[in-house]
Amino acid sequence: MAYAELAELFKVFAVSLLLGAFIGLERERGRDRPLGIRSFIVVAGLGTTTAFIADRTGATWVFAAAFVVLGALLVVAHIQLATGGRKGLTTELAGLLTLGIGALVYIGPMELAIGLGVVTAALLHFKPALHALAERAGGRDIVAMVQFGLVAFVVLPVLPDQAFGPYQVLNPHNIWMMVVLVSGINLAGYVALKLVGVKYGGLTAGVLGGMVSSTATTYSFSRRAHDDGALSGAAVIAIIIATAVTVPRMAVEIAVVNANFLAVAALPLTLVFLASLAPCVLFFWYYGGVRGESHPPEVKNPVQLSGALLFGLIYAVVILALAAAQNHLGAEGTYLVSAIAGLTDVNAITLSTARLVGTQRLAAAGGVDIVIIAYLANLVLKGALAAIVGTRELARVVAIAFGFAFVAGIIVIVAM
Repeated sequence: MAYAELAELFKVFAVSLLLGAFIGLERERGRDRPLGIRSFIVVAGLGTTTAFIADRTGATWVFAAAFVVLGALLVVAHIQLATGGRKGLTTELAGLLTLGIGALVYIGPMELAIGLGVVTAALLHFKPALHALAERAGGRDIVAMVQFGLVAFVVLPVLPDQAFGPYQVLNPHNIWMMVVLVSGINLAGYVALKLVGVKYGGLTAGVLGGMVSSTATTYSFSRRAHDDGALSGAAVIAIIIATAVTVPRMAVEIAVVNANFLAVAALPLTLVFLASLAPCVLFFWYYGGVRGESHPPEVKNPVQLSGALLFGLIYAVVILALAAAQNHLGAEGTYLVSAIAGLTDVNAITLSTARLVGTQRLAAAGGVDIVIIAYLANLVLKGALAAIVGTRELARVVAIAFGFAFVAGIIVIVAM
């Protein structure tokens, strides 16, 4: 056997054993479990060994035999522990999955095996949080998550992947892909809100609320500041953070649609993000820190099917309007569309701009101006919400904070 091949085998088995140890380390902390860290290491190694033997000898039944034997041993262990009052099959099922992960390390792709190992360990470790999430999730939340599955895995694959309509920019598959992307980001933030629960400071509420909806977070905390002046500090911090979080969210959306465009937009977006975040330090010091508990921002489940359909319609209208404005009015027309669209939502204008830049219908530099203008327009809406729904003090402080980002955005548009 050549040295290079032998070295690769050592690498494969080392990765397998480390994954087994990684999964087993979490199980070792509990009591009355049939498998611990040593057992998981052996199980992962067994999976890799049987896969190696099957590959070299053609005896594919070897892995099946290992699976059956391990399953039988786990059944016996489970029965013995169950007589002592132990409930649950999580560790046993994790053991069988680890056997498969060990085999996958050898068969490949190794990256998938590593990812599965990490996710498995995370699921085992976050059991209390996942149970808490299930308890907090209402019937509507479950239905909405099922609807997201329909949106992502049932509707998307059957839509035609071809452009049609005016300016050839309306592609049903691409439009729905944007719906899935935004819904997925919203869902991640919503799940984080459910996991964290009701113990909030302004910082945490702003980050997680901004992931779901910065507009909803601004409205929610403005209303609470109006009802309870003691929450003004938390409201200011939450609104500033939620608004700032919109910028990296825009960057993620651009990266998914058009990574080359992100390379051009990264510096301008970073400058605007830092300017949006800078007032947080000042006001956090001014209010003496914002600690304690606060209720989470009031946001509805963001993956309702009706919401997905509405966003798909908005995205289609925005991308069509941008193409028409570029064709008939030039750059000034696209800036106008950006400002109008950004008043209510920056996701549609960000994604449509990235798509048009990718198809060379818009210049990258002009695309950067468009997304910055949309963000500035969105600042106007949130400032108006703080003034109308909140208090005069809240409106004044939020206007000062947003002024930093607004000035930075204007400088970026003019100078870059």
